[in-house]
Amino acid sequence: MTGLWFVQRELFDGLAQRLGIPVELSGLGLAIALLPIVAGVAYHRYTHAYEIENGRKLRLLAGFISRVKREFPLTDKVQTDMGQTIAGRLLNYGTIAFWTGDDRSRLEWRNAPDPDRIIAFLDELKSSVSEASGDRATTHSDALSQDVSRMPAPPTLKEAKSTRHTHFGRAAEYKELKDMVAKRITTPFGDYVDNDDGTVSHSASGLMWLRAPWGMVWTGQGFSGEPILMRWGDAVDLFGCGEAVGYNIGGTFAYMGHEKRAASAFENGYKKGKCIIDAAGYKDWRLPTAGELSRFAPFLHKHAGEDTYLETRLPADEESDWWWKIGASKAHFERLYPELFGTGVRLWTATGLGGGLAWAYDGSMPAGDHKTGGAMGVMFVRRLTGGELHAPKTIDEEVS
Repeated sequence: MTGLWFVQRELFDGLAQRLGIPVELSGLGLAIALLPIVAGVAYHRYTHAYEIENGRKLRLLAGFISRVKREFPLTDKVQTDMGQTIAGRLLNYGTIAFWTGDDRSRLEWRNAPDPDRIIAFLDELKSSVSEASGDRATTHSDALSQDVSRMPAPPTLKEAKSTRHTHFGRAAEYKELKDMVAKRITTPFGDYVDNDDGTVSHSASGLMWLRAPWGMVWTGQGFSGEPILMRWGDAVDLFGCGEAVGYNIGGTFAYMGHEKRAASAFENGYKKGKCIIDAAGYKDWRLPTAGELSRFAPFLHKHAGEDTYLETRLPADEESDWWWKIGASKAHFERLYPELFGTGVRLWTATGLGGGLAWAYDGSMPAGDHKTGGAMGVMFVRRLTGGELHAPKTIDEEVS
């Protein structure tokens, strides 16, 4: 209708003149015609609410003063239909209908934004609920099999792309705060704290890490499953991209020295990824820059065991980092990130290099240059804000 007014403006102006209305008010008719549409959208916006409870139940609340509530359990018996008008196709909205075989059970979600993405997300929820129901039906004859079947549903790359939301196990079990006991591990590079919820905090860098690669799931005691591997392009598109850092910065060429780490800093530019990561009670996780990844554990270099390397081959801007011996560094690294060492997965960073290359962790530190077409995993980081929930008790742990 708006497009018609612009294309046929002369027609509207002529009608206004014939009716004795000033030409400047020729758009008044358009506004009047649009008023019912705007009113209808506003009415629906403020009188209808759609909620998903614990990934198991869809709830509709309708009404302004008096309210009507309808609920649907998300099971594999629930059928989903979607309809779109021409305008809906152009503006990417539509009506989603849920039903279980008869019209009386029908529940409609009108004017739903991006309905294809919502349906894909609900399908994932339905499948996870169905799997959980099957788990409850298992017998106790095979305890090990039963424990595996109760493992929270893992995330998938397809789900992250379609719903733009991911996790470390749907319905993952976290301890109550009062039951958590944090463990402080002291190193020459500052204290690292295992928060007893799958995260590691490092106050010296102001960062918190999820200790396992994405794709694994939190079981309440540790992480299980397999990391998801992907190309660098998918990793930065979904989880965030920092400023590119080339070989020409600093004197360390193909690995992250001090100057390269400074150039890759988050503050120098970072584009937020498309996907929200929900884990351990926080949703501001992202892909770390190369500089951040080079500090997610006590520094360890693949040549640190060579006595002559420090004196003869190490660039000047790195010398201060190598005085802690390889044995202690490696032991602390493995204690903080046992799943990373257990899987042996390589990790992308958010920092590109150009020419089909990006910075990545390949099992040794610091980060080095790798082709973006390879398949690697990702780990996530967030900034400490001071508002984190802390375990009521923290004990010191010695690592040998």
